[in-house]
This record gives sequence, C-alpha cells and structure tokens, in this order.
Amino acid sequence: NFDTKINEKGFNDGISKLGKLGKSGLKVATRAVTALGAAAGTGIAAAVKVGAAFEAEMSKVSAISGATGEDFQKLTDKAKEMGAKTKFSATESAQAMEYMAMAGWKTSDMLNGIEGIMNLAAASGEDLATTSDIVTDALTAMGLQASDSGHFADVLAAASSNANTNVSMMGETFKYAAPLAGALGYNIEDLSMAIGLMANSGIKGGQAGTTLRSILTRLAKPPKEAAEAMDQYGISLKNSDGSMKSLMENMRDSLQELPEDEQSAAAAAIGGQEAMSGLLAIVNASESDFDKLSSAIDNADGAAAEMAATMQDN
Repeated sequence: NFDTKINEKGFNDGISKLGKLGKSGLKVATRAVTALGAAAGTGIAAAVKVGAAFEAEMSKVSAISGATGEDFQKLTDKAKEMGAKTKFSATESAQAMEYMAMAGWKTSDMLNGIEGIMNLAAASGEDLATTSDIVTDALTAMGLQASDSGHFADVLAAASSNANTNVSMMGETFKYAAPLAGALGYNIEDLSMAIGLMANSGIKGGQAGTTLRSILTRLAKPPKEAAEAMDQYGISLKNSDGSMKSLMENMRDSLQELPEDEQSAAAAAIGGQEAMSGLLAIVNASESDFDKLSSAIDNADGAAAEMAATMQDN
C-alpha cells in the first residue's frame, strides 16, 4: 500500500545517504591521515635540518678553538642549554661561540662569557652572532680579557639604553676608537661616556669612531696648535701621579665655561677641524644628560640581564 511504499523509500534513501556519508567520511579521514603524515614528514625533515645545522656550526667551533673530547662536549651542552632557556636557538648560540673562538677564547672563557653576551643581544634586540663579534673585537682592541665580557656587556647595555645610540652603532665606533683608547689606558666606561654624549648630538657609528680617534691622537701627540691650547686650558692625558685623567671631565671642566667663540677655537685647535664638532658635543652636553649617562654606566653591573628579562617578558 501507499504507506508501505513511502516507508520503504525513506528506509532506502536513509541507507543510501549513510553509504555516501561513509564514503565521504573515509575520504576526509584519508586526507587527514595523509596530511598528518606529510606534516610529520616535514617536521622530521625540519628537525634533521636544524640538527645538521647545529652540528655543522659546532664543528666550526671545534676546528677554530681546538676544543675536543670533554671540552667540546661541554661547549655543545652549553649551546643546547642556551637554546633551551633563552630566545636564541642552540645553533645561534654555537654561532656566537664561533666568534669567541676566532677571538682566541678558550673553552672556559666561552662557557663563562656566553651568557653575558646573550643577555646583551636580547637586551638590545641585536643578532646574537653580531653582538658576540662586537664584544669580542672590542675587548681585544682595548686589551681586555674574556673574563671582562660580562661587565663589558653591562656597560654597553647601560650606555645604549641611556643615550641616543645602540649596540650596533657602538660597535662601529669601537672599530676606529677602541684600539687607540685601549692603548692610551682609557677604560670602557670613559669610552662609552664619550660615545653616548656624541650620539645625543647625532654623531654616531663610524663618524663617532673617526672623531674620537682624531681627538685621542691629537691629545697623545699634539701638533703645535693643539699643544698650545692644551697648555692654555690645562688639558692633559695624565694626572701628575701618572694616572689617566677622565676624558670627559678633563674636557668639560676646562672648556665648558668659555665664551662660544673661544670655546670653538679651542675645540678646533685640540680636536682638529674634522673632530671639533664631536669634542663640542662632549663639552656642551647638558648636566642632566651627563649625569643620567654617568650614573647608568657607573652602576651598570647586572644591566644586561635585567634589560634582557624585560625585553623577553612578553
């Protein structure tokens, strides 16, 4: 009868739909499994690639530093540890070690120095390998040791965050000025003060480096006009007991209160035409800028770690 046909039709339609759903579901499931397999394959390939890159980088560290056996294992474990607990990967940590090795650092130096450099990189937002290159080069140029790297990183972090410059630009300045500053006996605090004060007046990077190099060269071996101006205003590299005078305070105390025309003439005589603008930037920096930067640098210890923690707290 009519009702029976309707019921049979509904039943058959339902079975047909279930079959279609089953086939459709099987296709979806097949696609999902295929996609999962592909993703797993991609993930495994990526993991293998990352592992190979890390091993290749550590091989460079071993070749350059000469570290083998237990020493090499310590470096490998340290790079992995840094990759696990910082924003940087193990491979990036190994790249930082490569620059340390090129600077002649031994295994113990790298193990003890890498955290300070990583903190500075995280604090400044700079590339880790580049930061390592900047610190190791500047330490060598100034005659400092690997053991000084933590304090050095703290001073750079404090200076870059309290003046209108950054670690990368300070690195460019060091290329020109650090070797001479180190040879003359100036410390990183004094050099960073000069760099920061010039940066606040727009003199940065390589320009600041050549400016500082010119000033230091003329102070160390003054031509006639520079020697006369230094005698007139009581400017010298050393105190009577042979200790180095502070570059900043010496210049500022001697020239800051002079009339503008006399001050400019003195700056030109002492620093030379090319460097007089940088010398005047140091001399005429406001007391508030000077005190802010000086206080930050004098109390720099721990600055890199503190800034790194703040930068990564997100």
